[in-house]
Amino acid sequence: MTASTRAELGAARRWWYTTAGCIVLVLAWAWVARGQHEYVLPSPLSTFQALSEIVAHGQFWHALGLTVMRGGIGLGLAIAVGALWGSAMGRWPAFEAFCQPMIQILLATPAVVFVILALVWLGSSSEAVMLVVALVATPLLVRTTATAMRGIDPSLSEMGQVFGLSRSERAWHIIVPLVLPPFLAATTVAMGQSLRVAVMAELLATASGLGGAIRLAQINIETPQVFAYALILATLALIIEKLSTAPLQRRLAVVRGAG
Repeated sequence: MTASTRAELGAARRWWYTTAGCIVLVLAWAWVARGQHEYVLPSPLSTFQALSEIVAHGQFWHALGLTVMRGGIGLGLAIAVGALWGSAMGRWPAFEAFCQPMIQILLATPAVVFVILALVWLGSSSEAVMLVVALVATPLLVRTTATAMRGIDPSLSEMGQVFGLSRSERAWHIIVPLVLPPFLAATTVAMGQSLRVAVMAELLATASGLGGAIRLAQINIETPQVFAYALILATLALIIEKLSTAPLQRRLAVVRGAG
């Protein structure tokens, strides 16, 4: 049996194990929900019925687009600031020491505190949600970028200089391929984190988006809708990861293998 055949069998087995895990999870959920009031723990059937009703409503797609837009803009700001800030910290140790207290504060502060501050500064607005997402995601990307920059062997850059590479060429062909993999991994984490934080900020700071819809379902004691929105958010996070970060990681692996 070849290595590729073993890899294919391994992928197939992983798929079956994942499917089996989902089935067992749903069966356990149905068993625990027996005899429970729907407002306490809805059954899978009532949850999927609520899910179909939500998806069929046109207002849901508007709320979904609003949440994705807010989370995406906040994450985009975090990526831009995190890459530049982290690169500067990795390049200049004195600057890293200077910024360390601020990074620690941002990492240690609960997201709900950022929501309260954003409400004070910007009120109940989309900008408040974007700010909260950026504040939560930025320190992770900063620290990851700085750590990756510090781990680069200086002799690699010196070798590139010996071979006549310009500063920009050394950055593109040496630094970027070494920094990008951990940065993409951190971006994957930040992506799912940003979606959750955006929904939480909407729930606490606005009456719109998926967070506003979840808040309305909670007020009306529509627990099946709350569970349905949880399934929607989990599925959305998986789709975003598969459509964005995963292809970039595969492309990077091809480029590094060719090099």
